[in-house]
Amino acid sequence: MHNLDEETKIKRLKRNLTLTIGSLALMSVVVTSSVLYQSYTQVERVAVDNALNVARIAQRSISRNVELLSLALDNLAWRYRHTQLHAMQESQKLDFLLGEKIEASYIAALGVLDADGSLVAGSPSLAEILPGQYGENAFFTTHRDQASPGLYISAPLTIRLERRMQAVVLSRRLDQEDGSFAGVAFMVLYLDYFRDLFQGLSLEKDGVMSLYSLDGIAYMRLPYNESFIGSRIDNVSLFRKLLSNAEQSPPQGSYNVRSRQDGVSRLYAYVRVPDTQWVVFIGHTHGAVFHEWFRMLYAVLFLMAAFSIASLYLLIRLRQEFTRRSKIDELLEEQARVDKLTNLLNRRALDEVTHDAWCKCQRNATAHFSLLFIDVDFFKLYNDTYGHKAGDYALIAVARCIAGAISRLSDKPGRYGGEEFLILLDETSLAGAEHVAERILNAVHALKIPHQRSPFGRLTVSIGISRLQHGLHQDIEDVIKDADAALYHAKNNGRNKLHIMLRETRLSSVSS
Repeated sequence: MHNLDEETKIKRLKRNLTLTIGSLALMSVVVTSSVLYQSYTQVERVAVDNALNVARIAQRSISRNVELLSLALDNLAWRYRHTQLHAMQESQKLDFLLGEKIEASYIAALGVLDADGSLVAGSPSLAEILPGQYGENAFFTTHRDQASPGLYISAPLTIRLERRMQAVVLSRRLDQEDGSFAGVAFMVLYLDYFRDLFQGLSLEKDGVMSLYSLDGIAYMRLPYNESFIGSRIDNVSLFRKLLSNAEQSPPQGSYNVRSRQDGVSRLYAYVRVPDTQWVVFIGHTHGAVFHEWFRMLYAVLFLMAAFSIASLYLLIRLRQEFTRRSKIDELLEEQARVDKLTNLLNRRALDEVTHDAWCKCQRNATAHFSLLFIDVDFFKLYNDTYGHKAGDYALIAVARCIAGAISRLSDKPGRYGGEEFLILLDETSLAGAEHVAERILNAVHALKIPHQRSPFGRLTVSIGISRLQHGLHQDIEDVIKDADAALYHAKNNGRNKLHIMLRETRLSSVSS
């Protein structure tokens, strides 16, 4: 019972140790994950703020320049309405219309159309840049069909002069004095205008800056890719939803997506350009944004792995130490229960096993056990004749005979004291106990250990047998006393015998 309690205690300690280290490891993982997540969101928030700042700079620059371009168209319209343009010579008209224009190197052509879409005045290159009927183009029909569309910006178009160029058409409505449609003033603007504007803003490696319309049409992108100009976003509804969900004015926000142009995942920030259909996008690659965070992550993962390995090693070593100590305790316990001379159970262990057997039988009325009380005949005379060392050898030989006579693990033999031995035979009838006793008597007799002062001429033993009788025995001591009384009955009747003691009757001695 003591061994089981000690083993249970060791197992409980191991389990508690494992749970403690596991809980600490789990707590460290939770805390570390929380810190990493918070740092990740902080890095992302800072990156979004930085990208939005760059996007706002680009948005303000575009707004300012679009305003200047719009003023240039207003100036063109004013010159067309309020001068004697028709009275000038043809060579003077173009110079007059193009006078004081801004960013002349980016303006491919200027022109004025009347209410029918016919060209009233314009750059000589217009026929090459915009071939066909002007009245069919959207930059004309939009103003014709709507009273106040404001500044109209067309989709990108490709023109060929000295080289292939990308351009857009900006147009503004002209009204008669009564407010009716009088035509349009328009401007063909090279998109290199926005390309050079974007290149003035620094981007990190693999970063992108792009300009889209609300219809999802691309106007510019850095790094520059000519094939990108004029392409359309696949999911225009999602694109517009992003802008409609923005709470700021002008609308702005951020999102993560993988670019379909180069397959790189980026964090995008966007800002809409007021009074236009344009949106500026700034994209930073995840690698650039989270470079330092990933370095920290790898360092934390390394430390966590090292901590986990150290914890596992510590747990294994502690469990090994507990196991070693448990084995030592078991060995010490076993040594404390075993008689050093005979290697059988000692008196204390015998008291424990007989008490446990008694308790089991009290819980179960059908359970029973038998006891064999054994004494070496004339042992004091043997010691006096052959010496105590020879007496010890004799006791060891008798103990071997006793151990050899039993075969079940439930049977518990032990040294009761001096030359006396006690055997607990669990769930054994008197007939079975008598059979074991006879085997012991015969085994000791067969040793032929000389004993000059014994009437038998050799070493012999006497055995008393008792069996638990429910209702007659009040405690385990009563059963032991009956076995002891049976032993003395055997000794008084000549020794080298066994005797069975029952409370109702006394059986005759049986000779070996």
